[in-house]
Amino acid sequence: MQKNFDVYYDEENLKKILLQRIKDEENNIFPSVILIDTISYCNLKCFMCPHKNMSRKPGIMSWDLYKKIIDEIAIENPKARVWMTFFGEGLMLKDLDERIGYAKRRGLKDVVLNSNGNLLNEKWSERLIKAGLDVMYVGIDAFEEDTYEKIRVKGKLDNVVKGVLKYKELLDKIGTENQKIFVQFVEMPENEKELENFIKFWNSYNIPVKVRPKVSWAGKVEAENLKDYEFRLPCNWAMNTINISDQGKVCMCAVDLNCEVTFGDINKESIKEVWNTTLKDFRLKHLKRRWSELPDLCKNCKDWQSSYASYIEPEVK
Repeated sequence: MQKNFDVYYDEENLKKILLQRIKDEENNIFPSVILIDTISYCNLKCFMCPHKNMSRKPGIMSWDLYKKIIDEIAIENPKARVWMTFFGEGLMLKDLDERIGYAKRRGLKDVVLNSNGNLLNEKWSERLIKAGLDVMYVGIDAFEEDTYEKIRVKGKLDNVVKGVLKYKELLDKIGTENQKIFVQFVEMPENEKELENFIKFWNSYNIPVKVRPKVSWAGKVEAENLKDYEFRLPCNWAMNTINISDQGKVCMCAVDLNCEVTFGDINKESIKEVWNTTLKDFRLKHLKRRWSELPDLCKNCKDWQSSYASYIEPEVK
C-alpha cells in the first residue's frame, strides 16, 4: 500500500497548490491536530520505534498544564483532533480516563488514544468508553504470533487480541455510534506478507484497519520504504499538528522523540501564540520549499513520505 510519489508529482500543479496553501495560512490560526504527551513512559521495546533509546527523561504531564491545554482547545477549536498520548503508552497512566472525561466535559469533539493494547482489559475498556473516548487506535502490526513478538518486543499478541475484541463488545453495548476502535498495521518488510490476513481477520469482527507506512523517526530507525526522490513535498504533520511534551515543550514534529527542536513552551505561552509565530515560520518554509533553512533534524528527513494512512473498512453485509 506504499505510495509512489512520482505518480502524484507535477511541478506546475504543485506550484499552484502551494501558492494557495500559503494564502490559506492567513486563516490557519489554530492547529487541527494536537498531540499531548500526557505520559512518555512505555511498556514495550518495539524494534521499529526508538523509544527504548529515548534520551529525554520520561514523565507524566501535570494536571495544571493538561487543563491549560484542554481549556484553550475548548475555546479556540473544540473540533480539533486531540491525541491523548504523543510517545508513551496511555494505559500506564492511572487517571487517563479522568483526563479524557475532563476534555469531553469541556466540549472537545474528537479525543483519541493510540495504544499498543497490552494493558487493554475489560476494566480499562469500560472506563475509557464511559469517559467518552471518541476513537481508540491499537497498534498491532502482525497477524502471526512469532512476527508480533519480533516487532512488538515484550508484547503478547493473544492479550492484545482479547483486549481489542472485549473493547469492541463493550463499545457495541454501552458506547455511542460516534465512538470507534481501529487496529493499526505499520507496513514493513517484516510483516507485509501478513497484511491481507490481518485485514480479513479484523474486518470479520467489524473492526476497521488503519495501514500506515513505517517511519524513520527522523533517521533514527532504518525505513527501507522511504525513497530518495529528486523532489520533496511539504510534510502533512508540519502543516496540521502541534506536539506538546509532558513538560510543555512544543516539539518540532511527531517524530521528534527527544524534543531536540523546540518551538515554544506552553507553560509560558498559549498554543495559539506558538502556532502563529515559530510554527507558522516552520510551515511557511515547507510551503515555500526553503528546505535548507529548516532545522537539521528536519532538513534531510524523509518521513514526509509517511505522513498519510489508508483505512480499510469492513464490507457492509
